[in-house]
Amino acid sequence: MLISAFSAKAGDWRVVVQRAGFLGTIAAGAGYDFTEHHGIEFSIGTFPIAEKSYYQSNFIYRYSHWNTPVEGHMWKPIQVGVFLVLAMADGKYFITSPDKYPYAKYYDETALRYGAELGTSFTFAVTRIGLGYYIRVFDNGLIAAFNNSNRDLQYYVSSGFNLSYTF
Repeated sequence: MLISAFSAKAGDWRVVVQRAGFLGTIAAGAGYDFTEHHGIEFSIGTFPIAEKSYYQSNFIYRYSHWNTPVEGHMWKPIQVGVFLVLAMADGKYFITSPDKYPYAKYYDETALRYGAELGTSFTFAVTRIGLGYYIRVFDNGLIAAFNNSNRDLQYYVSSGFNLSYTF
């Protein structure tokens, strides 16, 4: 019974390349839609610190209430989701936060971050190529707004594009 609930068929799987939006300068991965409205995505991204590149893993859950056919193509006008990001940069980030902020403009740099996203996507029926645009808000945006002298918007809100191919 459990196997039938997760059985994959054509149209459920996709490969994804993403640019920005807290998922890395560039990220590549795979996604799976386990129902018409629910999907997940996993990718590996890169990000620079100084002149060195590091990796991060990304996990996204998305909900799409409306799946709107447009002349045979598929438009998901509103997608909402949550995401997790784990930076794999030894020594640059820590897993848990310190008990107290050491100074007024301290920026909490933990390796594991989460947030919410809002976006839209359009998949072309014949080529099965999809385009998506997402705006993401990091958890530390709220932390920064209340605890750290309101850091710039760029620290906790970002937008990103993706290109996908559905099998």
